[in-house]
Amino acid sequence: MNDLVSIILPVYNIEKYIRETLDCVLSQTFQNWELEITDDCSTDGTAEIIKEYANKDSRIHYWRLENNSGAGVARNNSIAKSRGRYIAFIDSDDWWYPTKLEEQLKFMQENKYEFTCTYYEDTNEKLETYYMMRQPAQMSFYDMKSGCSVGTPGVIIDVSRIGKRYMPALRRAEDWGLWLEVLRCVDYLYTYPKALWKYRHISGSETSNKWKLMKAVVVMYKLVLGMNPVSAWVYCICMFLPKNILKKLRKKF
Repeated sequence: MNDLVSIILPVYNIEKYIRETLDCVLSQTFQNWELEITDDCSTDGTAEIIKEYANKDSRIHYWRLENNSGAGVARNNSIAKSRGRYIAFIDSDDWWYPTKLEEQLKFMQENKYEFTCTYYEDTNEKLETYYMMRQPAQMSFYDMKSGCSVGTPGVIIDVSRIGKRYMPALRRAEDWGLWLEVLRCVDYLYTYPKALWKYRHISGSETSNKWKLMKAVVVMYKLVLGMNPVSAWVYCICMFLPKNILKKLRKKF
């Protein structure tokens, strides 16, 4: 298997930002990639923009789900279509620095790591940075169980070493669920200590509703970790919530 990177991109009604995301992929200094885009039934101009790009670059592949099913299902469809040794993730409103793939792959190959992420920058809708998220150098299954500070667009997985892995059937926290599943097979998720991408915060997005987030965490604990409802809520309130609050406080001070 060669060093082809399969970039997994779910999209839904994102015509406002999708050109910036596609352009940042095209601008990568590492060029041996394929972009597997799955559309979760967009009703705006998203599909037309993507097809415009795909017609100009054969590495861009567009797929469309029959029914709106959530980002996890869209990502899983793209994973199933992927052919690369490495699977990288990007979201439709976020942005990579040009050397993102090159630097992270070198980090993985030199250290023989199969599961990595990078620091990232929190930004406003204009991609203006206001905070840098620095994750620990390595995170175990136990570390990840109590909370996830890993942004999906920072993750790369070496499929040749751990096989293709799919996200659980969840509408939210599905990426976190996948990281936990992978950490059942490997010792650590390793962090490349440099910000290589920007997380665009959009007012009113799914992750901005904290009550919905907590309920999603409980559902993930039940499905992925097999917890009963009481244990899931206790773990969420006693472990996840304090860790999440501490993360927010760090961003303010």
